[in-house]
Amino acid sequence: MMRLLSIGIDCVSAAIFVIPALAILQCTIYRKWEFKSFCVKLIFAFYAIVLFSVVGVPAVGIFQVDFGLNLIPFADIVNSPFAYMKNTILNIILFMPMGFFVPAVWKNFRSFKTMFFMGLAVSLGIELLQIFTFRLTDIDDLITNTAGTVLGYEISRRFSFPFSLKSVDSKGILVRYEPVLILAVTLLVSMFLKPIVSDSIWNIII
Repeated sequence: MMRLLSIGIDCVSAAIFVIPALAILQCTIYRKWEFKSFCVKLIFAFYAIVLFSVVGVPAVGIFQVDFGLNLIPFADIVNSPFAYMKNTILNIILFMPMGFFVPAVWKNFRSFKTMFFMGLAVSLGIELLQIFTFRLTDIDDLITNTAGTVLGYEISRRFSFPFSLKSVDSKGILVRYEPVLILAVTLLVSMFLKPIVSDSIWNIII
């Protein structure tokens, strides 16, 4: 229960900054306001908020190096098979929306190779950031997160990428890498700004 409350507080705290940041990004890239386009991208931004809140990213003020590493794939499947399968399923589910949503909206992300490397890069970035938290940096998480992205991509492909927006067909570099920008903005907010609000909320609750 406390874990869910913590995730909820983190999501609300991040959304306070991500929503206006996304609006500024929308106006900067397209130089006009498109409500439908903004709402679709806001859904992806909310997903990114939940993603970083669930996996946990370090707050800049409290970095602490902790080299808890597991570089041997599937090492825990024998010792803790139930916990291992539970973690595997949760990781896959957590990354499936990215694999589904990104190619559904942005046409230049509609190749298996592109989404594979995007899932791998995002997962690798998260695992490297785990070094600065109390969590384990785990090769199995890297594998299952990437697998979740690929599975989401395959589902999206079978639905013929249903949410494509005309406004994202531009060849401008900011448009082509817009989902990466949204992820980057959300990550920076989670690391630098979210802790300010979430700490204040916890002080009120406690």
